[in-house]
Amino acid sequence: MDALPPVLRAAHDADDTQRWEGLAHVTLSRNRVARLLCRMMKLPAQGHGIPVVVVFERLEHGERWRRTFAGRSYSSDLTVRDGLMVERMGLATNIFQVSSGEGRILLDLVAFRFLGLPLPSWLRPRCRATEREQDGRYVFDVPVSLPLLGRAIHYTGSLERRDV
Repeated sequence: MDALPPVLRAAHDADDTQRWEGLAHVTLSRNRVARLLCRMMKLPAQGHGIPVVVVFERLEHGERWRRTFAGRSYSSDLTVRDGLMVERMGLATNIFQVSSGEGRILLDLVAFRFLGLPLPSWLRPRCRATEREQDGRYVFDVPVSLPLLGRAIHYTGSLERRDV
């Protein structure tokens, strides 16, 4: 954590609830099945320059991230288990290997569960998300691909901290 840029440390190594605001760009697949799956997961709708708010809330055993993209909200609870980050998001559980280097955080999806059932590796989504600092802003990049369907969603953007 100490090697990360100040903005990333502030977002992930604080004990208080934080509100971050900015703009995002969301690109959805043209595939109807992929779009339907994204909608079922309450992921952001497509748009460019859309307002985004992320609230990082500290919990006893982790964090809750509440995200709102142009009025469309979803949240997830994050904990650490066996050295991996576990993100519970509605009916899905994402399990990430987290690493850092070159001033950024890398989150590689290594396992996925739906309704508590693990999906085999050939069927699970693919995601290598990054977080970094640029010009004093928190920058995120989240591409998600699905087997046989290709890129399902890709959202990027930057945020600045606002007082809660």
